[in-house]
Amino acid sequence: MSKFTFEFRTKVVTEYLTGKSSTSLAKEYGVSNDAIVLNWVHLFQRYGLDGLKHRSMDQDYSSHFKIDVLNWKEQNHASLPVTALHFNLSSPSTIWQWARRFKKLGIEGLERKRGNPKAMTKHKNKRAKNQSAPASKDDKAKLKQLEKENEMLRIENSFLKKLDALARKKSTQENSRH
Repeated sequence: MSKFTFEFRTKVVTEYLTGKSSTSLAKEYGVSNDAIVLNWVHLFQRYGLDGLKHRSMDQDYSSHFKIDVLNWKEQNHASLPVTALHFNLSSPSTIWQWARRFKKLGIEGLERKRGNPKAMTKHKNKRAKNQSAPASKDDKAKLKQLEKENEMLRIENSFLKKLDALARKKSTQENSRH
């Protein structure tokens, strides 16, 4: 559940737009940080009233989308809040977590694995059924896994190429200034 209702956010943004400062509104309404108020204002200015509606934190994004977000942030030298606003993400910290996971684990770190792993089934009889299945089912699963891994490597390769090109461009710009 969202800490602040849609009506509350609308009221605060309306007061901001009538001339009150974000700091005074944050203090008056018990919002922990005036940056939150400013974020609501930016969301309203960019997306209208829909920007102030509660968004689920359970949104599941593809690894390709996450790479696009990280690339955009780097290419535009954008801050986390600006990037979150540009992609209409619920929290700037989401992007920070993606960047941290990518730096630590590569493209695999951007794959979201929710719930119990498939190997941990609740019913033992299901496991017995899977073991008695023909080998072609195992082959199909292996093929699917290899295709997924191949796609992930393509995405990672693309990201690294873009990052390298960006670094070269920045280097040539700095060299031309001197």
